[in-house]
Amino acid sequence: MMLSNMCNKRHTRLRRLLPAVTLLMLSGCGGAAVTSVERGVLSQSIDVTGELVSADTISMMPPSLRRVWQYQVKQLAPEGSEVNQGDMVAQLDTSEQTQRLSVKTAKLEATIQDIETSKLRNAKRLEELRLELAEAQMNFEKAQRKFKLSDETVAAIDKVKYEKDAEIAKDRVVLTEQKLDLEAQSARQREAMLMGDQQKFASEVDALKRGIASLTLIAPRAGMVVYGNDSQGNKIKEGQSVFMGDAVLSIPDLNNMQVNMTIPEVEARRVKLGQTLKIRLDANPDRVFTGKIIELGAVFRNKNQDIPLVIFDAVASIDEADTELMRPGMTAKISIDIANDEEQLLLSLDAVHYDAGQAYVLTPGLFGESKQRVTLGAIGKELVSITSGLDVGQEVLLP
Repeated sequence: MMLSNMCNKRHTRLRRLLPAVTLLMLSGCGGAAVTSVERGVLSQSIDVTGELVSADTISMMPPSLRRVWQYQVKQLAPEGSEVNQGDMVAQLDTSEQTQRLSVKTAKLEATIQDIETSKLRNAKRLEELRLELAEAQMNFEKAQRKFKLSDETVAAIDKVKYEKDAEIAKDRVVLTEQKLDLEAQSARQREAMLMGDQQKFASEVDALKRGIASLTLIAPRAGMVVYGNDSQGNKIKEGQSVFMGDAVLSIPDLNNMQVNMTIPEVEARRVKLGQTLKIRLDANPDRVFTGKIIELGAVFRNKNQDIPLVIFDAVASIDEADTELMRPGMTAKISIDIANDEEQLLLSLDAVHYDAGQAYVLTPGLFGESKQRVTLGAIGKELVSITSGLDVGQEVLLP
């Protein structure tokens, strides 16, 4: 009987304490929101900017002409216009080449005239020498015959004279033959020299004609015209001077688009080939395209002279590129997915607090909240991985 009374008193006392404990828990938690630790894959990404380019672009540059380094753009096909193979897309200034062609053509024509004149003059001179040789041979034959026909009736002194005349006539024949040979050789040399000049001027005229023709830039394939940029990054325009090696314009293949990106140096170790990414064009941010990294730069560089940020370049492919929307030069915002596939304990970033650099969370308890130190792993945009201090399903207070 006494034991039964004691138990009843104990139950009555516990029933009186329950409302107080419940009130203490509510006052300690203060009605704060609660989240729990979950197991999953942490979503991590790196946000960068990029520019659309074509993976297959034909650049149209000034031709390589002798003694020409600077070219003036006289005419350009409208940027963005569609052209067919063989269409004229740009015209560079030909005035200097045309002037040089005029000079070389005049020299060529003068040389051709000199060749004709020289041939006539040489033929006339050779004919004169041939007549002179024939006359010398005839005189030699007469003198020789006169000497041979002289007999005892001819005085000795006359016979000596006839013999001397024959020798002189023979020497004249030999001399005339030598003059004829020398003149023929000189004529051939003069003609060869003039023919060499003709070939030289003809070659220069042909080269200038080809050079002038090459100053008209012809589309090697059908496509869209995209203007090149000058050294200041501005679009090339009509009337502007360009240099050999500058891309006046290009004709990209819109069916093979990709995006060039610049990655900060601090993110280098987290970016790898094959990582997937999301692409949002600044011109149409509502549409999201996907792709993957296909090329990483081998060297680091400064972004530009004004911004001393060290970066490296990367290239990504674009899945199912929209040829109607996408154009080379469009800027885009890119989110590179750097998450791994391993499941981890995940918690909302909002639930993490810091005290002297040490991370901790607040956990709800029977008599109020308590501090629980945690060790953090990788950090995403909204979630953080927990490597120690909490278990899956454990509740944590949110601020």
